[in-house]
Amino acid sequence: MITGNKKDIAKLLPYVSARLGTALNYIAETDFSNVENGEYHLDGDTVYVRVDRYTTEPKDNKKPESHNAYIDVQYLGEGTEKIYYAAKAEEHKVIEDYAADRDLLFYADAGEKDSVTLGDGVFAIFFPWELHRPGCHAVHGGCAVQKIVVKALAE
Repeated sequence: MITGNKKDIAKLLPYVSARLGTALNYIAETDFSNVENGEYHLDGDTVYVRVDRYTTEPKDNKKPESHNAYIDVQYLGEGTEKIYYAAKAEEHKVIEDYAADRDLLFYADAGEKDSVTLGDGVFAIFFPWELHRPGCHAVHGGCAVQKIVVKALAE
């Protein structure tokens, strides 16, 4: 997992792949106050964006997830959200497998000990070898968020 602030993305670009660079540049250059919910393709199916609005939930209501084919760059246009994460390990058991259709696997509780809080320009990058549990409360009672997930093909 890599985390940073939107204002510092240019410093990271020399160290990432072209696809991940496209994803990060989109985060850096976009004013999300004018972006509607939906899916937008930046480079066909190799780099695309999903924008959604929702309210965060307690950690126990969310399931850890991972993706086999895509790297996630997660960012909030508004609100505050906590994402718990852990390295994927053999003991983590898949409970729902949508890998063939949606590149999405859900897991039983992963016992994540680490977290990152999104908001105030913070982004997080999750790779296929990592579990992440997004959409969790960062503030008591939850928060309405605008979530931006840029998916970059990991090949």
